[in-house]
Amino acid sequence: MKRLIVLALTLMTLSLNAQKNLSLWYEQPAKEWVEALPLGNGQIGAMVFGGIENELIQLNEVTLWSGGPQKKNVTPDAYKYLKPIREALAKEDYREATNLCKKMQGYFTQSFLPLGDIRIKQSFGGRVNPSGYVRKLCLDEAIATTEFVVGGVKYTREIFTSAPDSVMVISFTANKPGKLTFDIAMSSLIKNTITAKDNDKLYMNGQVLPTLIRFITTGRGNRQLNKWIPTGLEECVFKLF
Repeated sequence: MKRLIVLALTLMTLSLNAQKNLSLWYEQPAKEWVEALPLGNGQIGAMVFGGIENELIQLNEVTLWSGGPQKKNVTPDAYKYLKPIREALAKEDYREATNLCKKMQGYFTQSFLPLGDIRIKQSFGGRVNPSGYVRKLCLDEAIATTEFVVGGVKYTREIFTSAPDSVMVISFTANKPGKLTFDIAMSSLIKNTITAKDNDKLYMNGQVLPTLIRFITTGRGNRQLNKWIPTGLEECVFKLF
């Protein structure tokens, strides 16, 4: 009996351990949207492509719908039609049931729209011949990681979203100092304006709440009208609010 209990506990432990450290991993960047790695916190959603010289992160935001503000309860009497609909269905009077269902419905459904793209063009100062490439999504921690080696330098990118802080964080690191140089830009199909401010922020303003990317850097950079260009860094972390 004791042996059976020990065996059961051993199998249970092995089963639990097998469920840890689960991840999706690939040896090449995504070419299509369905191949990108998904992240989200219930408000901000992202699809991470994992490109080497050109990283693409496509964004969604939960409040970004077509149309304008509407009443939350547009059919307060909807419950009154539920019983008659059931009775009509029981009589196989589908025409009447359909007409009654229309009285329970609200406005036409609006479309969920994409927020836009973050495009990061990374410069390696010469010919790019990457090795050791891997991109993965850790299912336990919900962290998307891209790693590769160029010119003897190992580059690591980590991206995650936080629900309590309502933020997406992107971390770029290199294992040698002064090796991070890239352009960061934003774009959207929605009518918008994008401006760089204060040497560490990009603002996107349009028909939804403003989106802010704040850069926390350990090196230097320069600001242009609609993008931020960090240069000569070892580490760069930026946040999407």
